[in-house]
This record gives sequence, structure tokens and C-alpha cells, in this order.
Amino acid sequence: MALLLVIVAPLSAQRERTRMVTATGSYVAGNNETPAYGQAQALFEAKKQALREAGVMEDISSTAIIVTGSGAENFKEINSELGRIELEGRVRVKEQTDAPPQFTNDGLIKYSTTIRAEVLVEETDEDMNFQFKLEGIKNTYLNKERMTFAFTPTADCYLRIFFFGKTPANCAQIFPIDGIFKDVQLKAGVSVQFPPETKPFLYDKPFEYTMGIDNERENLEQGVLLIVALKKPYPFIDDVNYENVISWLSRIKRNEKRVQWYGVNIVRD
Repeated sequence: MALLLVIVAPLSAQRERTRMVTATGSYVAGNNETPAYGQAQALFEAKKQALREAGVMEDISSTAIIVTGSGAENFKEINSELGRIELEGRVRVKEQTDAPPQFTNDGLIKYSTTIRAEVLVEETDEDMNFQFKLEGIKNTYLNKERMTFAFTPTADCYLRIFFFGKTPANCAQIFPIDGIFKDVQLKAGVSVQFPPETKPFLYDKPFEYTMGIDNERENLEQGVLLIVALKKPYPFIDDVNYENVISWLSRIKRNEKRVQWYGVNIVRD
């Protein structure tokens, strides 16, 4: 699905508080898992332990993909990848020591890793009164079907919408878009239909979001839609991919944002 890439003004710098910790993680590899995979999983476990040592919640709930209806299994791999990326954005490894692999009593191999890491610690809690409601968003769209939905926030806010397809060319920020959709403040309790068709949001003529399958030989294409509500108009300035967007999100305080990820299937009729 081809969408436009957008470049906007830079994000305001924000101070980060970090904590230096030492943590160890281990992983017992299955018979069909390679040494490289086992060592990588041990490192991942060490990073999770570093979060615990720093007093940070291990459960990174902002990366949970919402799937309406059936098909949740289809997005398990993407959901796992998002969690990994966000965790790595919070844990910066400074030193790493891999212990020699050891055999367990069951004849499997245990890998262990100790890290000295700098952990990003957020000083604010989520603002549970800052929410939004989406109506009309779907998990499955027909090829060439128009995507529309209504967005209603509980507080004045700014909106960022991203679409992630299976290739970099199919990833884009789809609201706001310079020259098409303006970055205007949305009002608390006021429902706005997307894509917007009224003058406060438009530079010129209305623009449609059409869901499409690029490869003529495929009958299904998957993507992820990210909806971000912000109390302040923090812009996104980089190429659109999971790593860059999560890095951008991590620099915005938890009480100034509300985030939802939605899995999207596009199918031929």
C-alpha cells in the first residue's frame, strides 16, 4: 500500500533521567534453536531484568496491538517486535559479558549474559483522564476500500496517525500531512471524522485514505495503524519505521500522550 512520507519540524528537546544498573539474563535454548538465537534471548532477558533493577515496569503496554474481531494470531510477531524495540529504546547497554554455554540436566544448553546498562526512567505516570474514542475503525478492509473513522478526545489535543506496511515504501505518517492536512488542535468532546473534509483541517481539496494491495499475486496484506493523541504539538521528523516512531514516542512524557496500535488486514473481494 503506497502512502506519502512526511517531514516536519523538529521535536522539542526533553530531559531524560537515567539509572545505571547491572543485570543478568539467561535462556535455555530448544533443540532446534541456534547458539546465536539463544545468546540473543539471554541478552533480551538481561534487558528485562535491567528494567526491574531500575524500578521500571517490565510490561510495556503501549505496544499492544488491538485487533477487532478475528485474526489476532496474525499480528503476534509484529506485537513482539514492537515490544522488543521499545525495550531496547529504554535500555542502553554499556558493557556486556557472555558466560560460556552450560548443559542442563535435560541435555539442553543454557546461555547467560550480564550487562551494565543505562535505563531510561520515566518520572511521570499516565494521565488516565486523557483518553480518546475511535468509532468506525475496522480490522479488515477490502482492497481499494476507503478507510474512515471518527476520533473523539476527552481533552484538547493534537493528533498523529502513522501507517506501517510490510516495506519501508508502505510506511508513512498519514496525519497531519504538509500541504494536505493541517496540524490543528482538536477540542475535548468534539468528534472529528477522518479523513477530515472541513476547511480548518485542509490546505486545499479533500483527501481519501484508500487501502490497497500492491502485489497482484497476493490476496492478503497486513499493516499496523498507530493513533497518537498529544497534549502538545510534538512533530515527527524522521523516516517512518517502527524504530524511529517508538524512539520519538519515548521522548514524550507519559502524561502528555495517549497511544493505540491497531492491526489491519487488507483482502481482495
